[in-house]
Amino acid sequence: MKTLIKSIIAVSFICTILLMLSANKPDMVTPGSISDDNPSYQQSMLEQLLINSNVPQYDFSVIKSLPHAPHAFTEGLLVDDGYLYESTGLYSESKLRKIDLANGNILQEYTLQSRYFGEGIAVIGSALYQLTYKENTGFVYNKNTFKPEKSFQYSTQGWGLTTDGKQLIMSDGTDKLQFIDPDTFQVTGYLSVTSPAHQPIYALNELEYIDGKIYANVWPTEIILIISPQSGTVEGWINIQALKPHPACMTSDCIANGIAYDENNHALNVTGKNWPNIYLIRIKPHNDPSG
Repeated sequence: MKTLIKSIIAVSFICTILLMLSANKPDMVTPGSISDDNPSYQQSMLEQLLINSNVPQYDFSVIKSLPHAPHAFTEGLLVDDGYLYESTGLYSESKLRKIDLANGNILQEYTLQSRYFGEGIAVIGSALYQLTYKENTGFVYNKNTFKPEKSFQYSTQGWGLTTDGKQLIMSDGTDKLQFIDPDTFQVTGYLSVTSPAHQPIYALNELEYIDGKIYANVWPTEIILIISPQSGTVEGWINIQALKPHPACMTSDCIANGIAYDENNHALNVTGKNWPNIYLIRIKPHNDPSG
């Protein structure tokens, strides 16, 4: 009888975790799942899932910080040719920005039409791709001038975007990533993201492709996952909660979002929605005392 009870409790615990992780952005919360009004609970549940699955955790050290527009609702972040590019969200407030990595100054800015909610971005060559949230529409700009060149359609919501240099990789708030041809915009494949125990990880948000791995913010937490693009298995995780400038902020309006790889420094630029700083961090093994 005790064995049966333990089994029931274990199954119930796993179901609770998976149900919690299925929560999306405010108007996409899955019926029956915990709402985004309690990110700290979702943070704890995801941490527990990763620990129970024996996923390696990584620490980080801060190299430097840059000022960040404190009202920028960051949805996409990347570094290209020595500049930082950012996409911000919210209706009537969405922008595309080019930022000086030396001082955080905004060098160039493009404002989206008020009916669009900006999301993830990626660069291939001179083309800069940007998603929108619920409009099923993406845009292609000239990277240097921000001049819109074309648009494309997709059937899901748009969340995060990155590239392996050949294809676009897109998240839509579920546990699946889509691989998209950057010329035809046809979906060429899907990848389900799971723990080593094959439990799906939902609410994948901003993405970055780094040294053959996919890094992903998980909404609404301060956790970054490291994902195998071949198997979809989570191979590592980083908790950047200590960088959060407003620890008392318990809403999804101030969560971590934004990963941009600085190849020259072998480090990550990370920030969050409405954060006043962008941090350049170097990843290191957990509990490693060295910088």
